[in-house]
Amino acid sequence: MNIDVFVGAIKRSYLLIIVWIVVLVVIALIATWRLPQTYEAGGTATAIHGTDISQASVNYYLYDNYYSIQSGAFIADDIVSWLASPPMVAAIYKDAGVSQRDTSVKALAKIFTSKKQSATSNVATYTVSDTNPDNARRLILSANKSINAQVADINKDQKDKAGYFSINFTEPVVVKPPKGYLINSIVAGALGLIFSLAIALYRPAPRS
Repeated sequence: MNIDVFVGAIKRSYLLIIVWIVVLVVIALIATWRLPQTYEAGGTATAIHGTDISQASVNYYLYDNYYSIQSGAFIADDIVSWLASPPMVAAIYKDAGVSQRDTSVKALAKIFTSKKQSATSNVATYTVSDTNPDNARRLILSANKSINAQVADINKDQKDKAGYFSINFTEPVVVKPPKGYLINSIVAGALGLIFSLAIALYRPAPRS
């Protein structure tokens, strides 16, 4: 496309371009304002594999309990998987006394966002959002309870109680994230610019 044609189209339709951008930005701001405020709650679980072996009692290096930590890392992997399990998520909502917001299996699997900081870490973090801050906190506490129950089932298969797994939980934290006024305005403005430029370029030039 000739640059002169492009510049000419902008000059002819600059008011149209401005109007499109302003209108879409205003719509985006109103839509964002009308969205319900959500609250995010987060928790952290540290998996620990018990052992009755101490460095002082053996004549070989225990690598600072590296293998015990690695065993805990496997449980941390399980925690991430459990919180992506639709039946477990549904049970967490029921135990917390919170109305389940999604009904599809795929949606249930995505309610909790959970991850490990690294592949070898024995720490799992997880978050959930809700329009009620108390509900969000109760969901994290219920998730902790469900994780403990799963670990207790794993411990049933352990013959040596010294090798039982335990989970340390942090106190849930609840935050009020800001609404996305800025990013939504930028996206709306960009869309307005694209649409208005398309109209301007395909609008026939006035005959001289």
